[in-house]
Amino acid sequence: MKSDSPTLAEALRIRNIANGLPPDGGESEETFCIRLGRLSLRLPNPPARRRAVFFHDTNHVLTDYDNVFSRGEMDIAGFEIASGFGPYLFAWLINLNMFALGLVVRPRALFRAFVRGRRSAASMYRRAESRAVLSAITVDELRESLRIDSPGPASSRDWLLFASWGLAAVVTLLLPFGVVLLIGRYFLTP
Repeated sequence: MKSDSPTLAEALRIRNIANGLPPDGGESEETFCIRLGRLSLRLPNPPARRRAVFFHDTNHVLTDYDNVFSRGEMDIAGFEIASGFGPYLFAWLINLNMFALGLVVRPRALFRAFVRGRRSAASMYRRAESRAVLSAITVDELRESLRIDSPGPASSRDWLLFASWGLAAVVTLLLPFGVVLLIGRYFLTP
């Protein structure tokens, strides 16, 4: 019996096109765009981001979190921080910043996404299969194998880890500003 669930490749292509993105999510592009309401900011697309975008976009498909900056991107940050990134340092950096913003903008939704990530079986970033093999698996099969929607109430450990990651996220977000202020104070004052 054939499943009605699309393959991951089909779901990614449909999602990307529906959101005005290139079919590959912008992985092959020299730049990428961040939209903040009516403001669009075009940034360089470094190799580290290019390597991570497939997994990040896959998590959007599997969780059904949209890619609106002030909503889905903050939720996916909570989910991905809880489920892990493996060696994808760029993903850690971006998601820690989004996590810090989510603490202010949508803390309850961020916490729910964090707990959902903690309940999942593994991270897409750590899967052993090649991207080609993953792309051929149906979305429903991946959701099931990753236990994306495993129920369960939040535990005290979830709260403790959420608070710890929240502190790390705020430090990550504010550290560059602190460095700039320090440099300005000690090197640029007469």
